[in-house]
Amino acid sequence: MQKENNMGSRVMHYCITALLAKELEIDDDQFLLGGIAPDVHKHMKTPKTISHFVRTTNEGKIFADYFGFHHKYQHSMNKPFYLGYFYHLMSDVIWVEEMYNKKIKGLTQSEIKEAHLKYYRDFWRLNGKLIDYYSIEYRPMEVTPIEVEEIDYRYLPELIKDLEVDFELKDEAKEQELEILEFEEVVEIMDRTVRDCLAISKRKNAFT
Repeated sequence: MQKENNMGSRVMHYCITALLAKELEIDDDQFLLGGIAPDVHKHMKTPKTISHFVRTTNEGKIFADYFGFHHKYQHSMNKPFYLGYFYHLMSDVIWVEEMYNKKIKGLTQSEIKEAHLKYYRDFWRLNGKLIDYYSIEYRPMEVTPIEVEEIDYRYLPELIKDLEVDFELKDEAKEQELEILEFEEVVEIMDRTVRDCLAISKRKNAFT
């Protein structure tokens, strides 16, 4: 998170949230919106560390503190938007640990710059691959006032537009070969993320 660019993509988050919505039987566009909302920081021009509740342990480990978000907004965790936001943060922790750290973190500084370029090119290529693989459809999302101190909900329409473009252009690069990521590995991590999120949701009184 030092460079604020090591987490999963917008489409990955939308796919994960859509899969969770199906499993949890949540038919609410606010859950989907919450699932991408932390990434609105780029439109706000504020550090990703704020919207993603980034914390540092005494050992120097940097992570998205999803339980910190849960604690701060515990009285709203029964609302779909907040639940989706929580799962976004949890998904990022899993992605960083299981993908980014293993693929890029250990490289030299000169290697990391080139790896990041490949990483983001792969995100673009993965959009269509993942949307097709999971049979995900875009669902319109309405923006209403949200009381999350770390983001400004007035910028959410811009984030939604980004996602709409992702879907509109999903076929542009999906046939291209990946450079640094592996499709099967990405799917495995996303599936594991859904399972882990579902496991947390089953804890007694987790979101009540």
